[in-house]
Amino acid sequence: MKVTNAGRVVFPEDGITKGEVVAYYQAVAGKMLPFIAGRALTVERYPQGIGGKGFMQKNAPDHYPRSIIRRHAVAKEDGGTTVYPVVESADAIAYFANLGVITFHVPTVTVADEAHADWAIWDLDPPSGRVDLVREAAAVMRSHLEGLGIPTVLLASGSNGYHLRTRLAPALSIDVVERLARGAAVLAEQDHAGLLTVAFRKADRGDRVFIDWLRNTPRSTSVAPWSLRPRPGAPLAAPIAWDELGSVAPDGVTLATAEERLDPWADSASVDLTSAADEVERSLVEQGIELGPFDRFRG
Repeated sequence: MKVTNAGRVVFPEDGITKGEVVAYYQAVAGKMLPFIAGRALTVERYPQGIGGKGFMQKNAPDHYPRSIIRRHAVAKEDGGTTVYPVVESADAIAYFANLGVITFHVPTVTVADEAHADWAIWDLDPPSGRVDLVREAAAVMRSHLEGLGIPTVLLASGSNGYHLRTRLAPALSIDVVERLARGAAVLAEQDHAGLLTVAFRKADRGDRVFIDWLRNTPRSTSVAPWSLRPRPGAPLAAPIAWDELGSVAPDGVTLATAEERLDPWADSASVDLTSAADEVERSLVEQGIELGPFDRFRG
């Protein structure tokens, strides 16, 4: 593929060019594709580099080549339709990079089966600058989820925190997975109220780490593993091993160091969380917790 404006500087503080960004995505496409192929894609574009204005794009315009990018129409809640792009190949990843895409965002479902999530995600968001706190929270959350029968892998998000992720067998509906993720987060807050919180409003969190379970709702997305982030240093959302938690910061893997890394999730198996969902419900009942409708504006 011919890269247009390959010499344009995309990360101005680091001198990283558009050509280098495209080359990065070509190099990691094989590792990245399993996480984004067949999903309704939202892309974060910075046509003039991260020093310029960026924007999120969901709709696939007509000029996207249909030979490498499919379309998937989704009805909006307030009427109308969003026609998402869907990629299936490394060529499509490189094509988007050439359009100025820095970050790829994906839902927890594929377009082939929007009724069943194949990932559950808990996004840990710490107070500003508290890497120590989010490391502690990740370890505590891992132990908490394992106690509920939920194994996890770890993602250094490329931003402020870590994501704990579970690869799912298609046994539970996305609504059940959402409730499971929320219930597990609420129970974690109950057990570790000084460290963890599910308070949506930052003003209510204090010095605690927010467990963002909302990545599991039907219309939500999260950063795709191996995606770059529009931040100085060109950090990326990197799969890491649990024994790297103490040595790899949330933004500790960058474009410059990514290609040398192996995929530590390669051997993670899909799991049926039916029993875990039952355990979460039992624990909620035992503690007298009711999960009513959630209003993000009220927290």
